[in-house]
This record gives sequence, structure tokens and C-alpha cells, in this order.
Amino acid sequence: MSHEQLDAEPSLFTIINTNSPLALDIPMLQGIMEMAKRNQVVVITPFTLAGAMAPVTLAGALAQQNAEALAGLCFAQMIRPGAPVVYGGFTSNVDMKSGSPAFGTPEYMQAAQIGGQLARRYNLPYRSSM
Repeated sequence: MSHEQLDAEPSLFTIINTNSPLALDIPMLQGIMEMAKRNQVVVITPFTLAGAMAPVTLAGALAQQNAEALAGLCFAQMIRPGAPVVYGGFTSNVDMKSGSPAFGTPEYMQAAQIGGQLARRYNLPYRSSM
């Protein structure tokens, strides 16, 4: 695939995870820059765990997810206005015995649904782990 073809049509995508809380590290920022420069799809997916690296409440964890996702998406637009972006979300709660992510819980499902509604509000495609 040529550079011209990449610039003309999105052909691949990358998932960029934020470094919660509220940070994008250098390798992730470099990934956003390289993909956005070439007009390729960037999926910004904060991995926020309520009670670990995010507030323990669902509302607080989703507020953090939203801030991190929008920061990455805006950064991609600063690199190349109109670069294709996707609002990603992975917010769950933590199993308080093991400290590991809790999958399939009601809180996890609520967070995924609310993340989709936030993406819809911004008129962006959504990627979830659901």
C-alpha cells in the first residue's frame, strides 16, 4: 500500500488506551500522531476501573472515561482535522477481593450502554468491549 493510498482512504485502525487517570503517555501520543497524519482510524479507549484508577462511583468513572476519550480524540483532530476517530470505552468495576476487572456485572453493562450514549451525543462511532 502506498503513502498516497493511505492518505486517501482509511485502511487500518489502531486502539489507543489512555494511561488512567487522565494521561496519555508518549508511545500512545506518538501512535495517535502517526495514524492521524496518514488519515487512518484511531480508536481512543480509556480503560478505567471504578475503585482502582477511577472514582468508585459509576458516574465518576464515566466522567473520567469521557474526559480521557475526548482528550485523545481532540488531539487527533489537532494533528489532522477530519482524521477518522472512534470513541472507545471500557469502564468496569473492580473485584474487591482480587483487584481484577469485573466482567459481566450490572455496572459494567451500564457503563458500556452509557458510553454508547455519550458517543452518540458527539455523533461518533463507538467501540466497546461488550
